[in-house]
Amino acid sequence: MAFNKIYSKSDVVDLSNGNDVMVVVGSYGAEDQEAVHFYQFDKIRGTLQRVGGLAGIQNPSFLAAGKDARQLYAVSETDGTGEVVSMRADVTGGMVSELNRQPSYGAYPCHLTVDPSGEWLLSVNYGDGSICVYPIEMDGRVGRLSDQVHHVGRSVNPARQGSPHPHSIIAIPSTSFYLVSDLGTDHIYTYRLDGKTGKLQFHCLTGSKPGAGPRHLAVHPTKPLIYSIEELSSAITVYEFEKQMEQLRPIQTISTLPGGYSEENTCAEIAVSSDGRFVYGSNRGHNSIASFQIDEEGGLALLEHTATNGETPRHFALVPGGEWLIAANQDSNSIIVMKINSSGVPELTGQQYFVEKPSCIQIVETS
Repeated sequence: MAFNKIYSKSDVVDLSNGNDVMVVVGSYGAEDQEAVHFYQFDKIRGTLQRVGGLAGIQNPSFLAAGKDARQLYAVSETDGTGEVVSMRADVTGGMVSELNRQPSYGAYPCHLTVDPSGEWLLSVNYGDGSICVYPIEMDGRVGRLSDQVHHVGRSVNPARQGSPHPHSIIAIPSTSFYLVSDLGTDHIYTYRLDGKTGKLQFHCLTGSKPGAGPRHLAVHPTKPLIYSIEELSSAITVYEFEKQMEQLRPIQTISTLPGGYSEENTCAEIAVSSDGRFVYGSNRGHNSIASFQIDEEGGLALLEHTATNGETPRHFALVPGGEWLIAANQDSNSIIVMKINSSGVPELTGQQYFVEKPSCIQIVETS
């Protein structure tokens, strides 16, 4: 079991004063490296202070917070059989420890999420096209696998879509439904989770444009709208969740790139602002955050592209409050802080921090 000090009690670190949040960064690294990094973010000054890290997990490339904000989960993204790992952060005592881990029963687990009830952990294996469900025990540990489903099929890009590659799983709030973006089959799968048994029931398929490669999803905070960022087509498709039919209906597709851009690019992360006014998506190649305004019907209009001052922004997160965006430049080993202006566009602040191969930014409010 890995057990690391985050900070000493003599340090001035107060995550309960309302001005600070914990920022946890996942990365690609060897098991003996501190590949999970903990930062204190000052929401007034827009600065990060590293307060420690956790070793013992190979390639903790994606993270999720539990219902209890001090409970964290990570994938160990490896070939063969990867793992899902449970961690516990003791902010008062200044410690973080690994609780336990379970096999992912598939190669390259790349995304996971905690059910809103706090009772289930759901993850996807990119390599073998499967989705896993685990119970979360009372102390936050990951229990034994309760269900696994496998996708089948392929799509039109032989280099990237020769087999299923689920890339993310998210919940539709206030429902028992989960959405899985499968880059390999060009579909978004809808499942219903049985909250008593931890079993997934297939509900329906929503197809994207052939070759699009749906990757990550974001849900509008107040409207029945889902935003899908497509890795291979460098576009965002807007879907309405039709509650009566319990299905997704596409209403718009818009490019994440500026007109005339012809270099190689793949998209990665997407997020909706907490006030429901803006959508952000990351471009890897163009190396930018694309900002969009949301109209009354949920459609998008491009506002601007902001360079991330680095290469391959694999992931980013919006800090609660709507004023800051933190991005991870995987191939230039940096995380950067952006200030979101009154028009909803992020701007560089000059705040940049070294992290080797960062791949995920998770914001944890502890107050």
